[in-house]
Amino acid sequence: MKQTFLISLFVLLSSCGDSKDAAEKQVSAPQIPVVMDEYVAPAPSTSYAEAHAAAVSSIDEAAALGHAWSTSDVLLKEGAAAAAEGNEELAIQLTDKARIQAELSIRQAKFEEGAWTERVLSE
Repeated sequence: MKQTFLISLFVLLSSCGDSKDAAEKQVSAPQIPVVMDEYVAPAPSTSYAEAHAAAVSSIDEAAALGHAWSTSDVLLKEGAAAAAEGNEELAIQLTDKARIQAELSIRQAKFEEGAWTERVLSE
């Protein structure tokens, strides 16, 4: 009885897999670009006012695309706090970093806008 069960189990399991022909007919996923174009960070701002205006503009654009990173707002607030304390150098650095993150989120949004279609399998 045990021997019959084992033979039946072996036959059943060996017939569960796809045949070699079926495996060759499977649709392969399209190649998706893994890396976006190279990003070159802008030159550091020369004043806090300039850095703040550029960062706010980039963050607003990213938000309009529905793709703003939460860290951009945090950096912008930290930059404002540093400016209020009189540390303009740190304020510029933090605010420039917020702008860079916002610009990267914009690039990511535009990349993802078209990349999802390449990820969908179709016949």
